[in-house]
Amino acid sequence: MMSGSHGRNKPQKRKKDEFDNDYREDWQRNHRHSPDERQRISHSEKCFTVHPRNKYNTSAPAFRKPMFVGDFCLDENRMFCHDKRNLHYININWQESKKVDFDLNIAMDKMIKKNFQETRKEKLDRLLQWILCDKFKFHTRDSEGKPLQCLSTDFVCFRGLLTELLCTPYESREGWIICATKYRGTIYLCAYETPEKLEQRENETEVQKKMCSWGYKFEHFMTEGTNVNEGINENEEYCCVVRSRLENHSLVYGAEVDGADPEKYKNPHSDLSAFVELKTSKELNTDRDLRSLYRFKLMKWWSQSYLVGIPRVVAGFRDMDGHDHWQDNIMLNFLNQFLSFVKKNVQKDDPRTVYKFERQKQGGDIYCTYLGQDPAWTFLPKWYYEKIFQPEDNSE
Repeated sequence: MMSGSHGRNKPQKRKKDEFDNDYREDWQRNHRHSPDERQRISHSEKCFTVHPRNKYNTSAPAFRKPMFVGDFCLDENRMFCHDKRNLHYININWQESKKVDFDLNIAMDKMIKKNFQETRKEKLDRLLQWILCDKFKFHTRDSEGKPLQCLSTDFVCFRGLLTELLCTPYESREGWIICATKYRGTIYLCAYETPEKLEQRENETEVQKKMCSWGYKFEHFMTEGTNVNEGINENEEYCCVVRSRLENHSLVYGAEVDGADPEKYKNPHSDLSAFVELKTSKELNTDRDLRSLYRFKLMKWWSQSYLVGIPRVVAGFRDMDGHDHWQDNIMLNFLNQFLSFVKKNVQKDDPRTVYKFERQKQGGDIYCTYLGQDPAWTFLPKWYYEKIFQPEDNSE
């Protein structure tokens, strides 16, 4: 097992009141559009080029340290719970290259597996439920005591979507689909699986499914107070919600988090510096294994952790029974410019209107398609957009 950390382009720590003021002012400035700017852009401007990636090789854009704003859990049935019931503490009895003998097949027959056909239907629902519960956190100083009029943030999404975007300049094996809807000035981003990804998942072998479950079992071994002879329910999650900003783009996003270091975790906390990411990978037996780790996995691990400000990754390397270099500034510049491209395209402010951004596999460019009010792609639920800006009922 080894530990890893990331520290390049470490964001400067800011006081909360300074953050909130800048956050509000930037959002207001970025949403002042002239009538001409609101006009539909031409077809030629609806393509975003990925390559050559060297065009993104400039100094990294400013990325504000992610601030913790809330959390929620999903229970054994993936129902939303506004609490910390699935927050785990990680057993930090480890050091670099520590040898362990974990049998990740223990209690495999008792494991309750995640149903991906069902989880696909969730879209942003669980994050939106949290926003409804904690919408008071989106009030600015100017709006306190008044009905909420907007979220004062540019983008709302999950971390996994941002991770995929960060890795896009270096990942050409798979395409992706992201849909966007603008409501009250905020653009909601939702990832969809491509037909190729759906086919892959439907045709997974038993070995591939078992390898996925090994990751959950490794987390089980690393969690304090658990009995490894018991089964695991893969549906259970603990998720944090963070607020950050990349250059002029303010962001609120949710992220599943593996657990916290019990020696560092204190509640309340303003960031995720006490949390730990847990990962598994096969043993590095060949140069090809090592190149693959450096080229793909470490890039993804770094992206996931950097986006939420988690400073430590603990990786368990397993056997099969149980040098392209990536640059963080290129990844951050790509994400920054792509978010600008999304803002430029997503003009209509309507919770039922959808824009689709799609990248084909084999490293193609990204194309934007206006879908309008297509029920096959609409993802903002009526129960959310009809309630989020309604005045609070304080009659009880």
